[in-house]
Amino acid sequence: MIAKPFSPGNAFPATDVARERITFDKALIGSCTNGSYDDLLSAALVIRAARERGATRAAKAFVVFPGSGGVSRQIEQPDARLGGESIAAVFQSVGGEVRQSWCGPCFGQGPDALEKGERAITSFNRNWQNRMGLGGEGYLASPAVVAASALLGYMAPPDELGLSWNAEDFGV
Repeated sequence: MIAKPFSPGNAFPATDVARERITFDKALIGSCTNGSYDDLLSAALVIRAARERGATRAAKAFVVFPGSGGVSRQIEQPDARLGGESIAAVFQSVGGEVRQSWCGPCFGQGPDALEKGERAITSFNRNWQNRMGLGGEGYLASPAVVAASALLGYMAPPDELGLSWNAEDFGV
């Protein structure tokens, strides 16, 4: 599902939204919502599978905010489900940036806040008007959908990358 502005309830199947080819300026994963180890792992598994199919770089700015300092330290450790890579290394391998855990971008503060006319696909929990920055548009999705979108450059689920997405298949 992808929730369009300006309500989490304005949600549509991600495959339907993919047909619209909605582009964005930033892909943002994490914060207090969808920033747990398992949330970030699901996104990293999508990226790793997409790399195996030839995806090499995020098409747009791609930023990850672990949900806490503890999660930030955990994602630096190797994970067997990622072939021994760490979650952070997988994100960085496609140009993703891992930032400190904080609330700023979710409520329109700091360098990652949306500016007027900017659009983002995020795994945050709210997308009310001006929530992520004055004049910005926030779309909401799962970490896996945000990761797939970051690689594609438009909002879409992992199957747009040729991946059959089933969380159990990916070990989460």
